[in-house]
Amino acid sequence: MTSEVIVDEAAQVRLWHRVSQFLFREARLLDEWRLAEWYDEMLTDDIRYVVPATDVRDESTGALKLIDDNAARLRQRIEQLLNGEVWCEDPRSRTNRMISNVEIVADQGGYLEVAANVVAYRFGHGRSDAYVGKYRFELVPEGESFRIRRRVVVLDHETLVEHGKISIVL
Repeated sequence: MTSEVIVDEAAQVRLWHRVSQFLFREARLLDEWRLAEWYDEMLTDDIRYVVPATDVRDESTGALKLIDDNAARLRQRIEQLLNGEVWCEDPRSRTNRMISNVEIVADQGGYLEVAANVVAYRFGHGRSDAYVGKYRFELVPEGESFRIRRRVVVLDHETLVEHGKISIVL
């Protein structure tokens, strides 16, 4: 009986490590502005990218959102960023994400619910901004890796007045 617990714990640690490495790679691709590669290699066809409003602490369907992108809208956002169509990202910002407290919240059979803390720093145009919050993911296993089906960024800020806008993929 004891060996089963150890095997289960070892399997959980390996799964946590794979999930953590996946999230760290995602952060690196976003920080390097490899947005097309991020979209093509890391997301499902039915991706949902959501950033709830900072003054609403409700992630329900009807709650106000700053960003609520499906696959087509997210692809359009990426193309605009990469083609210099977003004036506040031309030239593009430098970003650096810190991911911590990675937790596998639940194994739903076909996907994992994952939570993590994030600080995304943005530097550019003489400014520096820090976006502090929590990630909520639905990760669909694909071979030894995963794809993101749902990506929610819940910011801890009460307001984004000092930031002005969200022009990067958080």
